[in-house]
Amino acid sequence: MIRRFAPWFGMVLLVAVGGYLAAFGRDAVADPMTTMLLAGFVVAAVLSIVGGVREAVALGPVTLPWNVLVGSAGVLVALVVAVSTVQSLWDGGATTTQFADAALLVGCSSIAWFGVQTARDSRHVDLEASPSRTRLVAIAALAVASMVGGGLVVTVV
Repeated sequence: MIRRFAPWFGMVLLVAVGGYLAAFGRDAVADPMTTMLLAGFVVAAVLSIVGGVREAVALGPVTLPWNVLVGSAGVLVALVVAVSTVQSLWDGGATTTQFADAALLVGCSSIAWFGVQTARDSRHVDLEASPSRTRLVAIAALAVASMVGGGLVVTVV
């Protein structure tokens, strides 16, 4: 299931980067930090797309299976968002922004953890093509709870 959605996730990342560049033009890449963050999203998108459509990729003597590529993409996205968030906190935003940034950092840690577990093919993730019904219900419940929690944070803050 993870592999099936990986190319779509990569495409969403590419569309987001393209939209950002279209909205801000050349000024978007004037800041070195922004350029680095956009490049991180592009690399994560490529890793996700390649991991979703190829069984493995050979880099010289090393062969990387798809789950390492997809897991690395997740970790990279979490790192890019975390770096952006830390930069925002460092610049010293308002108190409510700091609260939202702290919540975002917690979310990044869970995305990074999931990426590492996917790359390792650990027992915590199910890399089967068709996961069990119980796992699907648990994933759906987690997604709904995350959206509701995020909605509460946005409306309260």
